Amino acid sequence: MTPDTTTADDPHRLPRTVLPRRYRIEVEPDLEGGTFRGELSVEVEVVRPVTRVVLNALGLDVRDPSIDGRPAAVTTDAEGQRVVLDLDAPLPAGPATLQLRYTGVLDEGMRGFYRIRFAGPDGAERAMAATDFEPTHARRAFPCFDEPDLKATFAVTVVAPPGTTALSSGPVEAEEPLPDGRCRVRFAETIPMSTYVVAWVVGPLELTAAADVDGVPVRVAAPAGRLGLTRYALEAGAHALRWLAGYFSIPYPAAKLDHVAIPNFASGAMENVGCVTYRESLLLADPARASQVELREIVETMVHETAHMWFGNLATMRWWNGLWLNEAFATFMELKGTEAFRPDWDVWTAFAPGRAEALAVDGLAATRPVEYPVGAPEDAEDMFDVLTYQKGGAVLRMLEQYLGEETFRQAITRYLSAHAYGNTETTDLWDALEAVSGQPVRATMDGWILQAGYPIVTARRGEDPATVELGQTRFTYRPGDQGTWRVPLVLRASVAGEVQQRRVLLHGPETVRFDGPVEWLVVNGGGWGFHRSAADASLAPPDLAACTALERITLVDDAWATVLAGSPPDAFVRLARQLGDDVHPDVWTVTARALRLLDRVADDDERHHVAALTREVATPAWRRVGWEPRPGEPAAEAMTRATLLELLGTVGADPDVRAGAAERWAAHRRGGATVGGDLLGPVVAVVAAGGGVDELDQLVDGYRDAVTPQDRERFLRALPAVEGEQAARRCLELATNPAVRTQDRPALIAGVLAGRQGGAVGWPWFEAHADELASSLPPHLLFDALAGAARIPERDAADRVHRWLADHPLPTSRRWVAQLEERLELTVGLAGRLRGGMAAALAGGTAEGPGAARR
Repeated sequence: MTPDTTTADDPHRLPRTVLPRRYRIEVEPDLEGGTFRGELSVEVEVVRPVTRVVLNALGLDVRDPSIDGRPAAVTTDAEGQRVVLDLDAPLPAGPATLQLRYTGVLDEGMRGFYRIRFAGPDGAERAMAATDFEPTHARRAFPCFDEPDLKATFAVTVVAPPGTTALSSGPVEAEEPLPDGRCRVRFAETIPMSTYVVAWVVGPLELTAAADVDGVPVRVAAPAGRLGLTRYALEAGAHALRWLAGYFSIPYPAAKLDHVAIPNFASGAMENVGCVTYRESLLLADPARASQVELREIVETMVHETAHMWFGNLATMRWWNGLWLNEAFATFMELKGTEAFRPDWDVWTAFAPGRAEALAVDGLAATRPVEYPVGAPEDAEDMFDVLTYQKGGAVLRMLEQYLGEETFRQAITRYLSAHAYGNTETTDLWDALEAVSGQPVRATMDGWILQAGYPIVTARRGEDPATVELGQTRFTYRPGDQGTWRVPLVLRASVAGEVQQRRVLLHGPETVRFDGPVEWLVVNGGGWGFHRSAADASLAPPDLAACTALERITLVDDAWATVLAGSPPDAFVRLARQLGDDVHPDVWTVTARALRLLDRVADDDERHHVAALTREVATPAWRRVGWEPRPGEPAAEAMTRATLLELLGTVGADPDVRAGAAERWAAHRRGGATVGGDLLGPVVAVVAAGGGVDELDQLVDGYRDAVTPQDRERFLRALPAVEGEQAARRCLELATNPAVRTQDRPALIAGVLAGRQGGAVGWPWFEAHADELASSLPPHLLFDALAGAARIPERDAADRVHRWLADHPLPTSRRWVAQLEERLELTVGLAGRLRGGMAAALAGGTAEGPGAARR
């Protein structure tokens, strides 16, 4: 398909007068010197005669360009991220070949082609280099037509330094040893694809033997010395490829699939064709030391990235406004594929906390539609957020549950087959779903994708006791714009002691009839809907045990949302007290989030009221699971044990739990009774929360001496939980210590900002170091560091944050900053309402009356 030619007047788009068809790239990194050189040859199609060819390039020194042997003059447009090649006579329409040489800086900014320094198995510093191109960073590694609809094939050659291994998107075609010990590695040509998914990696890597998945070799690559941590990923990667090929009913489109661990990586993973790159903790693990959640995250991430091979790489969005087509669908598929791998993980319920975070953001005035116009390259960065991934994935699941799983799957296969190796718009997906289902998918989904926000669905008893009257209005934390959605509902009601379901596509007010008087009703039946719900108290289930885990999560989360919106916490506290000995981990994950924020906004002399409520609601479940696993217990109980341990030992300040954690930590440090993977993270979090400088030193040592990536992240997350000014300053010093990886620094900064020293210590430090952080962190990691400021509850400190952000625009998404400031105001508002009256506020939700626990 020839792309359109309508971009001539768009300053952020390349002209469609010259189109790429085949790239030949040779690149040679100097790992010690921090530079690289390249040679580029691009076979192009000249659509109409031109004297000018425009490519994207950023930070590259382009030399000796020619087209069909004719030299061209070079002009660099740094602001436009372009290089312009001018000829002295028109280039005729038809095929042509563009050639040039270039050099670039191999920096450590985790974008484009960058360098990573890390400790090898002997402790000595090693270096490697890797690419990370999404959304618009391929232009940092080679001059190119860096837009998703300008697809071409790629034949890559890497000149690898002595003692290193090179990988790329295609399989190795030839290796040529050079006299000085280097090796020229030529890779086979790829399928037609976008620039942002080509990749190469070079460094001291070790690879597993290939697993054969229906003729496709699958390998895992790790930095030297870490090959022993690849077995689990190889099993998960083989499952992902086999299961997805079956789901899509389309063979894997490339020749091989490598999964590569990168020691310093800005995102979680990147779906490069044939050469997927990962943060180490999402690929490498020792199953005997990892928690169930950590192992699940590895499988989910590998399925997500492998799903992109079809949904994103085979069929690609035409422009970045359609990014959600890639990421939301891969999020949806990661859950379905992981469910097939380990049904006992109950991944759809585990997705609920992420969906709850998306609901929290989408209730803000500063939210955005899932899909919106994208102009400048930096606008594309804005789309990598919880709305694209979690909201997008949630509305796809909502649609699938409404249409039926097999209908949905057949439509996806139809969509991918129709657009293989091409580019698409969102409407192409709706057309396929409508064709297979016969349902008004476009009219339904436009409201969810092209409109910001979501509704709260209300339900009340009708005059006829067998009816329920439904309505909707937009949910917002503060008064704002309204909207209307077509809401796919699955209503679940008890009628004469039996549960009945009704499917409704709610657009306006509607009355729904059941077969008899309605005793109770769950508006968000199954918990799949991306909306909030509010029903008459008389319709509430008499016991939360009548609800599924996902329904319980939605009820708790909806109740907490009303608290942030200004209501008293009575309904949330009442539901929390009804949980009893509930042992579903994600019910407690959502409940714990709310209790942690209550603890954060409480005055020092009122925190014991939050702690007492926490112990009251969580102790029954903790007694049920206890410290020690039961033989053959479900995986969910291990996750629940971890969640409850951390909640009771931190927010709950439970003396017995803290003593048990300290005892186990001391034994673990002595090398005796080591703490298992499921509990080590919570144990160190509890030790941190109840500790001081000595415990901080122990956790720093744990971070530095970590054997696995998971251990390193556990200690990293725990460090900011040590309370006190001295501990906060130590954490912030670590955040700029070269021994701490760049990818890890935002967690330390955000943790301090979110903690009790956030306003007094964390924010002044951020102001003083903002320029340094802005120059060393990619935009999304800079925001991750800043994000903890949303939990500062003090009015004076919050005003200082607002003033500074107004005067110091940061090189990160303006929308993300606006959302942070709005969430900061919600925190300050909550503190203003509850401080000084926390005891009374938390006593309001009794366990009496309708909906009380009867366990």
